[in-house]
Order: sequence, then structure tokens, then C-alpha cells
Amino acid sequence: MYVYENPEPNETTAEKLVRKARELANNGRAWYYRNREDILLFGPIVFSLSGTLVRVVGKRINLHKQEDIKNLYCYDRSLGHYWALRRELTNKEWLMIDQRKKNGERLSDILAELKVLK
Repeated sequence: MYVYENPEPNETTAEKLVRKARELANNGRAWYYRNREDILLFGPIVFSLSGTLVRVVGKRINLHKQEDIKNLYCYDRSLGHYWALRRELTNKEWLMIDQRKKNGERLSDILAELKVLK
């Protein structure tokens, strides 16, 4: 049974918010009393499934963060510094970086010329 309160004609916004919250609480309480047995039966199943879902989603998020760190940062050994990149470097760019580093150029200058630094 849903409980509705009649709004007053000159009701302020705060009073309207309180009235709607009270209606929501009363309707939730009525729903609980109507479905008590189902909640006791399916509650543990839902909680265990939600815990599994949270673990799986958390692992996926952490994996995605690790991939971003691996692909969007470049470590400069001479400076001991990570350079943040705008995008992943292609294989051609890695070959160019390797060749230019062998020629004595600094990694920061190479990445700046490639316009991949954030």
C-alpha cells in the first residue's frame, strides 16, 4: 500500500523535499513488510553475487590502470624519470627512439620532437 500525503498549496521547497522523503520511507517500509520472506530467501544469494561482481570489476579496473601505466609512460634511465605520454608509441617510433638514443640524443628531446609528451 502506497502512502501519499497531499501537498499544501504554499509548500516551500524544503517542505516538499521532506514530504517526498517521508513518502519514500513509508513506501519502502511497506514494501519490506510485503516481501519479508523473499528478502530472507534471496538476500544471501544477492549479497554473494554482488561481492563476486565487485571483485571482478575491481580486478578489471586495476588491470586497466596497470596497462595504462605500462603503455603511457616512458622511463628515462639517465634522468631516473618517467615521461607521461599522450598516446602509445608505435613500433616505428620505438625503433626511431632506439636509433636516436644510440646516436647520443636525450630521450626527452626525442619525445618532444615526436610531440607525444603530455
